[in-house]
Amino acid sequence: MEIFSCSRFKFKFASKAVLAIFYFVVSLISFFPLTAQNSTLYLMPSIPQANQLNPALMHPCRFYLSLPVISSVRMNIRNTGFGYKDVFYTDNTSASTDYYIDPVKLDEKLRRINYSLVNADVDLLGLGFAVSDWYFTLGVSSHTSIQGSYPHDIVLLQDQYWNINSASPMSVRLNNIVLNTTSWNSISVSVSREVKKGLRIGARAKYLNGIVNTHNINSSIALNSTQFPSEFRAQINYGIKSSLPMELGLDPSGHVNSISFKPAGQNLLSNYIFNGNRGFALDAGLVYDIDEATQLSASIIDFGFIRWKKNLNEFSVNETYVFTGADLNQIYNDPGQTDLANIIVDSLSNSVYALPSAKRYYTSLPFSLYGGITREIAPNIKAGAMTWIEINSGHIRPSATFSINFTPFRAFAASFSYTMMNNKFNQIGTGLAFGNQGAQFYIITDNIVVRYTKDRATSYLWPTNARMLSLRFGINLFFGCNKKEKSSTAGSGHRYPKSKSRDKCAAYW
Repeated sequence: MEIFSCSRFKFKFASKAVLAIFYFVVSLISFFPLTAQNSTLYLMPSIPQANQLNPALMHPCRFYLSLPVISSVRMNIRNTGFGYKDVFYTDNTSASTDYYIDPVKLDEKLRRINYSLVNADVDLLGLGFAVSDWYFTLGVSSHTSIQGSYPHDIVLLQDQYWNINSASPMSVRLNNIVLNTTSWNSISVSVSREVKKGLRIGARAKYLNGIVNTHNINSSIALNSTQFPSEFRAQINYGIKSSLPMELGLDPSGHVNSISFKPAGQNLLSNYIFNGNRGFALDAGLVYDIDEATQLSASIIDFGFIRWKKNLNEFSVNETYVFTGADLNQIYNDPGQTDLANIIVDSLSNSVYALPSAKRYYTSLPFSLYGGITREIAPNIKAGAMTWIEINSGHIRPSATFSINFTPFRAFAASFSYTMMNNKFNQIGTGLAFGNQGAQFYIITDNIVVRYTKDRATSYLWPTNARMLSLRFGINLFFGCNKKEKSSTAGSGHRYPKSKSRDKCAAYW
């Protein structure tokens, strides 16, 4: 029963694999490289959006204003398993649009569990201001988070592992094939204050409005083949909860026979804003000046949840498919006429059970832990190091960043960073900020991608083998930058007497 060649297989014919839908998900998200510019931003607190990563940070100017959309746009697309050119390739024919996956390279690149994530954040409104010894911020933002995970053992979907005619057919287990999506709005208020000389703490409360969600509740797939007797068995146990406007067609037993997303375009306010999907989250942080040149910082961001109660559905598949004797011989002898994968997919499509009146459920936000240290090593030059630990649906992803930050004059700052993330160790990023009083433009990336590959089929450009692209940019307005600050904490505009850094609303403190 030859489903794939054990040396290579065409990507466009991936549907010939059992559970081909999962190969499709993995292949789709792998086309997008990773993005994450929070690491570089965390060490640039004179950009007001750095307060979103640590509510203890106080901007040097007395007041800043973030305009809708243009002040902060962030797009994150991440894949820890492999880059585009790591495993995808075409033949040598210039006109060919057929893509292949090299399973040997794929086996080398993948870890036990691999992740692909897409995050988009847009600031709709933001402002910060100082009142006496207190510093306040207000923010309204829109967020989208998509997380997919897939195991290393997807590489075992090759005929050499489960061919019934081989000497020793093997069992393949594919667990943790997950795709979770959440879209929500947040309204936040933060406050910070210096509680003792050199120590400032801050906290932020967030009111959350859940828009849509899909949440995987179980994922278990087992493929087994035996030679005597000749048998192939696929056991699938999969479940998803969702809060998404849709219309289901069900047979008398509750199985889904049609899905319409027409309701998703109707009653927008009722479905997405005033829908009762509510939640709450907290941020907390601190900055501590060890001496006039050294500072420590730490924070926890987005520790919270959303309760989903509108447009609820629950889908589940719990089936065992068995193919024996003549069925397998027909598939093996004439694969062009009968495809085992398509048979299973067709059976699977008729085995999805739905509960339209599903119970309310909770999901936690993807939250982050940050910690950093900076030291002034020369006038207007700081060296920094930080760690970022992401926690999403029980999965933990650590990273580390080292940076040099340079402020040659008050209206310009630059940060150059080196990040270890996504199982890669060659990611160089930068952050640039232009402007002092009145307005500031900034652009940040954790990875500068210089090599791209043109896709022959679509003419799109893809990063050659990067796993991380990052881009965050915006324009902020500043007021009250010439007033002296009473506080002596970093980010307040005041510097210790021995420090020679430029201070008054500098692009970097």
